[in-house]
Amino acid sequence: MKQTILLIAMMLYFSCRAFVDPFWAILMYYGLAVLRPQYIWQWSLPKGIRWSLYAALVAIGITILKHKLLKPKRVEPIFLPLIFLFAFFLAGSYYGAMDKDIAGKAGWEYAKILIMIVISSYVITERKHVRYLAWMIFICLAYVSFEMNDLYLFHGNLFIYHHGFGGFDNNGAALMLAMGIPFGFFFFFAERRWWRWFYLASTIPMIHAVMCSFSRGGMLSALIIGACMFIQMLKRKPLITSLIGLGFLFVVSTLAGQAIRARFDTISEKFHDASAESRFMSWRAGYRIAMDYPVFGVGLRNSNLITQEYGADKKGRTIHNVYLQIAADSGLPAAVIFIMLIGLAFAWFIWSAHLTYHHTDDYEMRWHHYISLACLWSLATFSFGSLFLSCEAFELCYLFMLMGAVAPSLARASEMKKAPELQKNSISAPLAILSGGDIL
Repeated sequence: MKQTILLIAMMLYFSCRAFVDPFWAILMYYGLAVLRPQYIWQWSLPKGIRWSLYAALVAIGITILKHKLLKPKRVEPIFLPLIFLFAFFLAGSYYGAMDKDIAGKAGWEYAKILIMIVISSYVITERKHVRYLAWMIFICLAYVSFEMNDLYLFHGNLFIYHHGFGGFDNNGAALMLAMGIPFGFFFFFAERRWWRWFYLASTIPMIHAVMCSFSRGGMLSALIIGACMFIQMLKRKPLITSLIGLGFLFVVSTLAGQAIRARFDTISEKFHDASAESRFMSWRAGYRIAMDYPVFGVGLRNSNLITQEYGADKKGRTIHNVYLQIAADSGLPAAVIFIMLIGLAFAWFIWSAHLTYHHTDDYEMRWHHYISLACLWSLATFSFGSLFLSCEAFELCYLFMLMGAVAPSLARASEMKKAPELQKNSISAPLAILSGGDIL
């Protein structure tokens, strides 16, 4: 009951604030999209209430009403046209679908995601908006990881392994929580007060929840991206980063029980076991479907109906690769646009971090810099993990695309004076950022 009261109170609070600034309705919507209270508090909330739909309607209504009072959009010019083009191919995929009922359910998810992205592009116009969204993502994922750990440590329930979370199986839930780790890591460097240690400590339950999922893809994504983050920060802040790295190695080795270590050890065998072989067969099936239906695909989520005919090991097999899944379901152009949006988001986050690197003495600039890095590596976690998952309706990914589109323009604030170093090597700067070079 208390969860219901809390949720209602929060939604009323943000709805009222939205009449002053529509951003608060956007924050409310994405908070619900990440937290998914209907799953985490399913025993407490009344059935049948679509909380995120209410939040979406509030955000859409208030944004339209206040459109003339809003500041001009600051998204990159290429972003919204790509979104509309992506929607066009998704619509073509729906109308040509083999089974329109299946396509309709997937189409509704896409429609909700893309409509909210377009609406949000009119609203996210300040650096603090990006900062609040990043804090929201971190808080929600930290809370979910806390709940998963609580169920395991105090109730002996490996909920995330048996049930996943938020409509995703254990692999999708692990990937979602792994995407929260970069936020805790980089928020530690963004904050300079004593509670910065809270951000770092919060990554421990996230790591443990990923382990408890027994998802090899999730664990591998967290390991590889985590190593890249440490390498990047090691050159900039060698002492504190080294200590953090040693601390994480100790914590991970302590928390990883025998079953978790055994599961992780099978990653090296993944390319030889039956599970891996079925995945390779699914990938080949997805590729063949995409080649046979290159323009609009076979229909949203309709590829599962014919994967066995194209070489998958059983009927209804999911392709288990987001890029091939989109190509088979919606056509090669849709897959190319999706990859372009992710690639552009990477470039925008890199450029935003580059623009703010020499201004980290300023509170807002410092947070904008480290949030850009956090989003960059979180999106990298998704991009790598989605090689093994079909999670094309993962809303957090699309939110990162939008945050990336607005990040550079918000970094180029009128009061920001470019350092001489920023006027040189403008082409090599993004690569230097990723590698931890001297530009960053």
